[in-house]
Amino acid sequence: MPEQVEVEVPVRAYRFAGLATFGVLATTSFHHAYGAIVYETPWRFHVAIVAPIFAAAIGQALYLAGSRRGTRSGILWTRIAAGAILMFPVSLIGLVEGGYNHVIKNLVYFLFLSGPHAARALFPPPAYEMPDNVLFEATGIAQLLLALIAAYFVIPLLRRPRATRR
Repeated sequence: MPEQVEVEVPVRAYRFAGLATFGVLATTSFHHAYGAIVYETPWRFHVAIVAPIFAAAIGQALYLAGSRRGTRSGILWTRIAAGAILMFPVSLIGLVEGGYNHVIKNLVYFLFLSGPHAARALFPPPAYEMPDNVLFEATGIAQLLLALIAAYFVIPLLRRPRATRR
């Protein structure tokens, strides 16, 4: 019977997942701080405060996962890091904030025949701003794109190690 050996996840996989995740969190921090200033909505600053805290926690979990890979604690830390990334930067920031709050809003506003009236009905102020600032909208949309990249690098961390034959 051939011997089976588990293949460890390379350290660079954790680095890429971390870099992509930090890209999402940095972009959302800038986006919300910029929006708070431009639209005079100081309540947006909360994301710029919370995102670095998540970045530090996720960074620590990824470090522990990568430094202990191949062990039970490494697997546990990998799942904790991946779960946190998929919940906060990918789902809440990427899909909800970037996807719904910006991509869908811009599609409704610019492409559908109902235009600004439908957009205002679906995205009422003060929580939403109509597309009138290119940098704010571009960084909002970038959150979705960066979150998809983060998901691309995180999901492989959750796969079981492959068995190889010698």
